[in-house]
Amino acid sequence: MPDARHPSRPTRPSQPGRRRPRSRSRLGLTFAAVVGLVLGLGQAVSSPAVAGPLPTPTGMVVSAYSPESVIGPISGAPGAAIPAVLAAKGDTFLVSVRLTAGDNGTLDAAYPKDQAVTLVASGPGVLTSPTPTIIPRNTTLSVFEVSYSKEATGVTVRASAGKASSLISGTSNAFDINRFLSFLPGTAPSLLNGTAGADGAGCAVVDRDNPLCGRVLLPEGASGSVALSLGLCPADAGCKPGSLVTQLIGDLTDQDGVNIYDRQNPARMELICDKTLCGKAGVSAFTALWSTQAFGELDTVLPCAEKDVIDPAPVTYCTDYRSSRRDGAGDLHLIVLFLTDVRGGI
Repeated sequence: MPDARHPSRPTRPSQPGRRRPRSRSRLGLTFAAVVGLVLGLGQAVSSPAVAGPLPTPTGMVVSAYSPESVIGPISGAPGAAIPAVLAAKGDTFLVSVRLTAGDNGTLDAAYPKDQAVTLVASGPGVLTSPTPTIIPRNTTLSVFEVSYSKEATGVTVRASAGKASSLISGTSNAFDINRFLSFLPGTAPSLLNGTAGADGAGCAVVDRDNPLCGRVLLPEGASGSVALSLGLCPADAGCKPGSLVTQLIGDLTDQDGVNIYDRQNPARMELICDKTLCGKAGVSAFTALWSTQAFGELDTVLPCAEKDVIDPAPVTYCTDYRSSRRDGAGDLHLIVLFLTDVRGGI
């Protein structure tokens, strides 16, 4: 069943089975540079006006998603690992509004005159959008560039247009807004030597306010670019209260589609947990939580039978307790070995 948080992208048709050519860029890629390729904030994009009259709108379909300029560099990653909206607080993403009519909204529709539409987001933050937001006349699909002011989980955007009996509205797919988000080329030295942190700063500060961070080691790199994020743990994910979730999204296969990492030579994430969250108990008292998908519940990570080795199939990740430790400050360093994209916490 399709995940409601992965709507179809009006500007990026789905192409099952098609793999993009891979390249290993040596140029650094920052999030600011990526979003700089999309339209300026406050500007709406609309489908071309349609010749001839269309029915008066009686409904609308609303979708939230990141543009191709953001998703494109990591598009070689497994589709289930890429969320519809990949953004941190203040970063831009897109909201599309498609006007419909007829039974079950099967017909395209349009207003004969320019129509104001209101966009409001749920959650603790504020949605920044064009003012005013306008759906041009004779236009079925309009796309608005927006941003959200705070980190949050399960955010939705509600759009509404018209007044009184002609009022129509729709609510988007749910999505998360991260605390931190950064992009690195697959050959970045910090990925190769294990100093790449989900906070964009090598997890240099792990404390009461930022109690968990993930540091990633990809000794053979990745194809294309890699996205690292750190955000709140959704209520349905099973984390310790107050914990965070770190995510790595990237193509960990070579140009022939073969996994770069194997059980004897795995990728590695070091979950660093502040002592205020992970207490003073022994390392084995703590369990990592893991998923290879962008949303939903996190599964318990079982112990590795051997140090630095992932157990035989069907296991694709495990906790290397022999390599895990506590540091001099009392913070926990829990090591998880893996083969593909990851989303994890404690």
